[in-house]
Amino acid sequence: MSLFKFFHSNKDDEIDIEKEKNCIRIIKQSVSEKCGISDFIDYDDFTVAFAGSKDNMQLMLEICTQKYDGKKYLYASIDDEISWQEWDFDNLADFEETITDYIAKRVNKTIKYVVDVSEEEYKISSFYLNENDEWIRFEEYSSNNQKFCFIMSKIAKSTETIKNYKLEV
Repeated sequence: MSLFKFFHSNKDDEIDIEKEKNCIRIIKQSVSEKCGISDFIDYDDFTVAFAGSKDNMQLMLEICTQKYDGKKYLYASIDDEISWQEWDFDNLADFEETITDYIAKRVNKTIKYVVDVSEEEYKISSFYLNENDEWIRFEEYSSNNQKFCFIMSKIAKSTETIKNYKLEV
């Protein structure tokens, strides 16, 4: 598990714990409705995986509470790679819906991630494999910021990764 759990383990505020548990419950219910799935890998009250196995959890969502600007907010992470902070959203429902959408687009699918790095542009594209064995792009994020692209071109490489997000029973 990530350092995430280290900071989480000292929490004694029951309101925060209940908010975290409720957030996980809502996201699981929403993903279930959108994808027609009912099985998950529940690691603990704050961690659930939507793919993989107990020994190799994937699409693993972790929720904790963080302080920002003097207030407490939820923080969510998927596989320690993608994260969201509640303070970036207008309300908790938008936060939960964004996480649900991210997960639902990947559950029971083969996904290809393509990272293109150059001094002019940094781009991440996500594709799913359809029933005709064609890659369909469903997300793309890019930056043309000169400084950012220059730095990324020195520390990152263009890559292509394929992941199969299925629950192993």
